[in-house]
Amino acid sequence: MYIFGIDIGGTSVKIGMFKDTFELLDQWEIPTHPENLFEEVVDNIKNYLNKKEITFAEIFGYGIGIPGMVKSGIAISCVNLGWKNVDVKKEFSKALGYDARVYVFNDANIAAFGEASYLNSKWDSVVFITLGTGVGGGIIFHQEIIEGADGLGGEIGHICIDDKYRLTCGCGKTGCLETIASATGMLRLAQHYRDKLPTKLDFNRKLVAKDIIDAAKEEDSLASFVFDEACQALAKAMANLSVIINPDAFIIGGGVSNAGVFLLDRIRKHYLNLCLKQAEHTKINLAVLKNNAGIYGACAYLINKKYEVEKNGKC
Repeated sequence: MYIFGIDIGGTSVKIGMFKDTFELLDQWEIPTHPENLFEEVVDNIKNYLNKKEITFAEIFGYGIGIPGMVKSGIAISCVNLGWKNVDVKKEFSKALGYDARVYVFNDANIAAFGEASYLNSKWDSVVFITLGTGVGGGIIFHQEIIEGADGLGGEIGHICIDDKYRLTCGCGKTGCLETIASATGMLRLAQHYRDKLPTKLDFNRKLVAKDIIDAAKEEDSLASFVFDEACQALAKAMANLSVIINPDAFIIGGGVSNAGVFLLDRIRKHYLNLCLKQAEHTKINLAVLKNNAGIYGACAYLINKKYEVEKNGKC
């Protein structure tokens, strides 16, 4: 049997075809055209299957990740695609021409499932945190994705964590984790301290987070302080999550995670100072799948559903 993982982005759609053994057989991308997206994706899949002489009867199902809030297969809000309350499962099945197994999730949530399954398929509960322009993530609890009542499950970046700077977040609130721990947050902190701490950072040019991280590695006073503030804020959120979810692991992804061991060591130091003793063993890993996490997550989720079908005779 085969499985399709589909990761819909604002500019392109990534499609992966897998065997039900979690083996990626092929992957490709097509441009994102929201106005007739389902038809274009399905036509593309049909053409591929025809070339490979594979029938729809050999496809177990389709997993779809979208950049927006999702609840029970419905895209509640997806600004990048102009969607509001779109029944993605229904529309995709309609384009296919049959009532297929279609599972739809927020892209960060399904990426969380992918990273967790790839790193250790035996992990039961995992928190995935992406550090980029903002802070995103996903929560896996007992092998299920936490969506929440309104599709807000896993919006880790909006945990209210900061009482020191009270910076305004893009969501309109103040004190959110992403105002400190994101790439944007670090840059704002650097600006805040530019006249307060010595630094070799050149504020006359457009800085990026990597500049701060590289300078922190060289023990630049301002950069080191800003980087430490970001890691401490993140560790605080993780320590709080550890007594709510008590996950097997935290997985750190996103552009900032390219700092690698330097980032992990700093997060781990603060986390161990903040968490309960029972949570000290929780793993903290770097993400490995990067941009492929969504399609792998879709596959992994459907493999779990296939196991349920085989075990219970229902999906």
